[in-house]
Amino acid sequence: MSEAFRVFVVDDDFFVLELINGILETECVVETFASAEECLARLGTQKPDMFLLDVRLPGMDGYVFCRQIKDDPRLRRIPVTFISGHDTIEARLKGYDAGGEDFIVKPFAAEEVLRKVHVAQQIAHGQRSLTLQLEDAELLSSLVMANMDEYAILVRFMRELIVWESDREVATGVLEMLQRYRLAGVVQTRIAQSAHTLSAQGINLPLETSVLEHVRGMGRIFEFRSRSVHNFERLTLMINNMPVHDPEGCGRLRDHLCIAAECADSRLKALEIEERNRRNQSGIHEAIEHIGASISHARSNYLHNRTACTELLIALDRNFARVFAHLEMSNSDELTLTDLVSSFSKDLLKLLDGGEETQQAMEELGQHLRLLNRSS
Repeated sequence: MSEAFRVFVVDDDFFVLELINGILETECVVETFASAEECLARLGTQKPDMFLLDVRLPGMDGYVFCRQIKDDPRLRRIPVTFISGHDTIEARLKGYDAGGEDFIVKPFAAEEVLRKVHVAQQIAHGQRSLTLQLEDAELLSSLVMANMDEYAILVRFMRELIVWESDREVATGVLEMLQRYRLAGVVQTRIAQSAHTLSAQGINLPLETSVLEHVRGMGRIFEFRSRSVHNFERLTLMINNMPVHDPEGCGRLRDHLCIAAECADSRLKALEIEERNRRNQSGIHEAIEHIGASISHARSNYLHNRTACTELLIALDRNFARVFAHLEMSNSDELTLTDLVSSFSKDLLKLLDGGEETQQAMEELGQHLRLLNRSS
């Protein structure tokens, strides 16, 4: 971890401040504060790379302080991790509503604090690249929004959807569609036993991920407060700022988003099938190559064995001629024995000829397999 990575820790418990400082002092630059007001005064001259905020503070509490941070354009991209003595979905939603990125539950271990700081570093890095992409998309959408109505946005999304080749492209496209509707939200994709959560704040933020893991089991479509959630097999979409003050407009958006989410889920299913087919195709190619190699090996063995058998028959014939010269056998016995050996040799040659036909058939099969492999 770079020494330049700076962490502001805000907690009214002196022991907690000392503990966290001891854990992190060799890893990064740490500044501690007993209240949000003290930290605010310091922010006038120095910005951190990460906030660790206790949720219960004298004066301004951690949630209010986090909202103030996220409302400040200079500070809003800085990851905030809450420290709380309560680990409930309500507490996590409250932290998520305030704009936090992660959550630590007291009592905590040193390894967990270090891991959370590492996660914050990854979030900060991911935010920088993702922010550039989304800012470009937002600029483009602002230019064309005046000439696009709600249906045109949906049609454009569906037209672009069919050419996206990865779950990341689908998730980014969903977020860009939300921006055109002036909405903010989070999308989670799940294909090939791999889940990814994406928002304008970053990739796989722990708090967002835990919230989506909770809401994905709460029904196909449901709403609470200004949120709308759309759950499908491979996609969960949560919108955080539905215009509930405009019931008619909210209803239209709900319908558009449902269609978009279902289409995105179908595209993810198609991508999963395509990837599975590619793996199967690769396995077929490997099997064809293996069969072709086996045929070539069998052909080589056959030719070797045929040559060896021919040489043995020739040697057998010569040895018989040499043995007959030393044996006192009648002409009749010699003819009988010679006919017996000749008949054996002919039968053996017939078997070898049958093997040749088999080898030719296998060679033709190998050629067909090679042509099939090239054409596929």
